[in-house]
Amino acid sequence: MSLAGRVEGVPVEDLGGGSDGFRRPGIAVSIEPGVGFNLGRFSFNVSAPVAVCRNRFQSVTDKETGRHGDAAFADWFITAGVSHRF
Repeated sequence: MSLAGRVEGVPVEDLGGGSDGFRRPGIAVSIEPGVGFNLGRFSFNVSAPVAVCRNRFQSVTDKETGRHGDAAFADWFITAGVSHRF
């Protein structure tokens, strides 16, 4: 069993290049419980992050027009993985 924290998001501006493209910048912070097991040389894991905090930032376009656009954050999702050791 595992318990982790997850932080993911989209920045308002690019690190390099232009930042004029369409995007919905923001950040989501989640608690991620999971379970995993090994079977021979295979490992299997499943986790389901649950969002505890979500924040939508103003994009470059929003700042230019004086608005604050919408956002679309998932409440939860399931991730699964399989690996094989050679």
